[in-house]
Amino acid sequence: MNIFQESRCSILAVLLFFLLQVSRADPDVQVHKAVGDSLDLTANYTKEGLEVKWTYNGTEFAEYEKDQFKRVKSPLFHERLKMYKDNISITIEDLKLQDSGIFTIVAERKADQFPTKTIELHVHDLIRDVQIKFNNSWLESKNMCVFRLRCLASGDPNPSYSWSGDLVETGQNLNISRHPAENATLTCTANNTVSIKHTIQTVVCKGKSAGFDQKYLLIAGGVGIVAFVIFGASLAVFCRWRNRTGQNESEAGITVYEDVNTEGIAKKRTESVTKGMSIYETVDDLKVTKNMPQTLYDKINFQRHPAVGPNASSPYQEVLSDSDR
Repeated sequence: MNIFQESRCSILAVLLFFLLQVSRADPDVQVHKAVGDSLDLTANYTKEGLEVKWTYNGTEFAEYEKDQFKRVKSPLFHERLKMYKDNISITIEDLKLQDSGIFTIVAERKADQFPTKTIELHVHDLIRDVQIKFNNSWLESKNMCVFRLRCLASGDPNPSYSWSGDLVETGQNLNISRHPAENATLTCTANNTVSIKHTIQTVVCKGKSAGFDQKYLLIAGGVGIVAFVIFGASLAVFCRWRNRTGQNESEAGITVYEDVNTEGIAKKRTESVTKGMSIYETVDDLKVTKNMPQTLYDKINFQRHPAVGPNASSPYQEVLSDSDR
């Protein structure tokens, strides 16, 4: 009989312990906050003889006793913790994602034990921006465009997504099809418990060539850029070559003919022009005196016949005079 009673008590103790653990696991309040918000943890009891302890995930970080607060030696919320004596409350400021967890408030007096208050905190990042990315392909068998859309939100890594407009769907991805010249306007909304944002996108089916136009445009643009670079490089090389050639010509003379004229003919031409003669008349520069022969014939005659004197009117007359004598 005693064994049965002992076993029954043991079973009841186990069940009681299990019920207590379940009650602790279920929070009294669930609180959702955004990054940067504040959390108030208030003990709603009269202050006379009250003792209160605040814990975070089982670790005590603040205490109220004998009408004053005490900071427990813990690194938790040390620089972000504020305490108020008026209503026996504390405030955790500038919440961070890692602050999510279970907070408890344990209050008691000498003769009273108050129920433990449990708060489950969820800290969320704000949704900052929403964008729709999409691509399309041509479905030959059905003569239509197939669009694959994906909604992307920055901030909270795990928001909820929903689509509205021409179609109403949930989820991050959406696939739709449209015939040529048809369009669809869609709105993607990303939300969590502390923020919500949306964006709008219109897609148009341009037919079979729609998927290729952009590809050809990119190819043509690339070819144009390469051609421009080659032309620019060629022009730079040509200009540099011209500059070097111009310097060499300025140092050595403009042309070969100019070089010959400068050293051979130009000087004679200058002098002949001064004397009123052409370049063919520069042979006069070789004359020694006025009495020298002017031509080859004059030179021969000059040696055979003296100049006409007063006794002879011509060289022929001089010869006849000699024969008579």
